[in-house]
Amino acid sequence: MTVLVHVETITPLAGLSFRLLRWRDNLREVEQLTADGRVVSFAGAGDQWHLHREMELTFIERGSGLRLVGDHIARFSGPELELVGPHLPHCIQGLRRSTGISMQFHWPLDHPLRALPEFALLAPLWERGRHGLLFGPAVCNRIGPRLLAMPGLSAAGRLGTLLQVLAELAALPASQVSVLSRLAFSVREDERHQEGIERVIRSVLEKYTEPLPLSGVLELAGMSKASFERQFPRYTGSTFTGFLNRVRLDHARRLLLGSNEPISAIAYATGFNHLSHFNRLYRRVYGLPPSADRAGRSAGHLSATRAPRSTSGSKR
Repeated sequence: MTVLVHVETITPLAGLSFRLLRWRDNLREVEQLTADGRVVSFAGAGDQWHLHREMELTFIERGSGLRLVGDHIARFSGPELELVGPHLPHCIQGLRRSTGISMQFHWPLDHPLRALPEFALLAPLWERGRHGLLFGPAVCNRIGPRLLAMPGLSAAGRLGTLLQVLAELAALPASQVSVLSRLAFSVREDERHQEGIERVIRSVLEKYTEPLPLSGVLELAGMSKASFERQFPRYTGSTFTGFLNRVRLDHARRLLLGSNEPISAIAYATGFNHLSHFNRLYRRVYGLPPSADRAGRSAGHLSATRAPRSTSGSKR
């Protein structure tokens, strides 16, 4: 049973600062646009549970499937516009007979664009995007056609359109934006403990099925126990134990709702050593036992994930 998140390395083509992708049926058959407008085909991985350091803005013109972003799971039908922040695990399953377009960009604090004073207006979008954002129908209908037209523009025209769209999204009122994932999987860029906490979060995402002793976590973070226990909840809204439990539970729920594997096998495959402990935590977070959650999926009742409750060890 494969459960680990795939870490994708993204490199824009020559002469470009971001990657522009489009598909005409499914997320395995994807086209990448070059600086001069040519098309390069490659095998996409958007239907696999994965993450990357880039932010990703995606417009799904048509198609339906199962959206998974962080700890969020919901069925959807296009059109849809969503923004996924850096290091936030995500995928879309079951998407067929679909069309859409996606932009992937990595502009860290030391990027030349971020030095421009105008870029400060986009800061709220960078922060909120850590949880994943879903934009309302009016926004989707207004911005979607402009994104679909980007392949026909020059490289500079595409960048201009992307910046203009991001500025519009950053200025939207909260009523037109929905936050997808309760948990953030990346940390604020301007914090002194950013790198250490980021290393720990990355390690959890890559090795959550393994034992993660506190001594190794502290060494990875480069922090004392007292400092780590004080700082980690500031970034994630949870203690380390609570965060680890949530990551394991979210992966378990994805497998539970997407396969017919025995519940006990799923629990052990996602890092839980005791089935009773897994069942107790699952019910505390999702409001019902794993068997009932799966039964609801089979009956076609799956919608947005219930507002999760705190796991053991969480302060939030």
